[in-house]
Amino acid sequence: MAQSDKRALIAEGLAAGDDDAALQARLVGAGVSAASAKYEIDRLVKDPMAAMLRRQAARIAKQRWIFANQERLAREAEGGFALDLVETPAADHFYRHYYESNRPAKLTGLIDHWPALTRWSLDHFAAVAGDAVVEAQVERERDPDYELAKDDHRRLIRFGDLIGWLRQDEASNDIYLTAYNSGTNAAALGPLWDDLAPIELLDTGRTRDGFFWLGPRGTLTPWHHDLTNNLLVQVLGRKRVRMAPPWAFARMKNSRHCFSDWGNEPLPAGAGDADTPPVLETIIGPGESIFLPVGWWHQVEALDLSASMSFTSFRRPNVHVEDYASYGEIA
Repeated sequence: MAQSDKRALIAEGLAAGDDDAALQARLVGAGVSAASAKYEIDRLVKDPMAAMLRRQAARIAKQRWIFANQERLAREAEGGFALDLVETPAADHFYRHYYESNRPAKLTGLIDHWPALTRWSLDHFAAVAGDAVVEAQVERERDPDYELAKDDHRRLIRFGDLIGWLRQDEASNDIYLTAYNSGTNAAALGPLWDDLAPIELLDTGRTRDGFFWLGPRGTLTPWHHDLTNNLLVQVLGRKRVRMAPPWAFARMKNSRHCFSDWGNEPLPAGAGDADTPPVLETIIGPGESIFLPVGWWHQVEALDLSASMSFTSFRRPNVHVEDYASYGEIA
């Protein structure tokens, strides 16, 4: 076996927390002679990189212990590991029990006063903004990494043409107006903001805020976590939202940025097991909202033609994205 292969095996073992005996067994199991394996292990005493890997492995083990305790506490809570339904929450209650506790919730009664609940339809969109040029994510179905490669899928289209296509009511994940397109669409679709009104849970001083989402049934946002706290508000149609907690990090298979290798897998709701994460699942319809705390994994699927708004303008700084890279962002 090449020396580089031996070193790779040793590095893998050190990162996994192997002691000397386990490292030697790892090498011998890969075909290295017992004498050669012992020689390699003995050399580690003076290797600063090996010492650093062992310290890092110990830190990761401590983090796993912390996550395990968070999971235990979540399961022992009154009602168990479950998603609360909160009707017209008072701001103080919401911030204390959900926002500051990093706990998701399904919320009702937040937008009962919105004209959009009765106005929004394809006909309304066409009447107020049909001639606008908007940006959309397109040709998503040809690319398994469409979310990671969002810039490659940005296209300018006439809003009325998109509405005409949506009238066919075909299930598709190929075209979607998302929050990522809001730099263009917030101005182009300005008249739609006239159908909104302030939400008491948010910073009501930030007017004409939020991100517009529009797509056919079948649009699917794959498993990922956001870098901010988010409020997703459903106006037209229904969406299925699946969520997994931050303490299930290892089972979420995160190898790239904020995305999970589970991708579009419809992980089942329930307690999970050694390989799959615990998952909360709900469906939000018109007038309903879901609070998605920073770091919570989620997957969102449109069950109907769907129009939604999302907001990050809470009464707290919500600037977690600013130091994300300094904590060792996964490439």
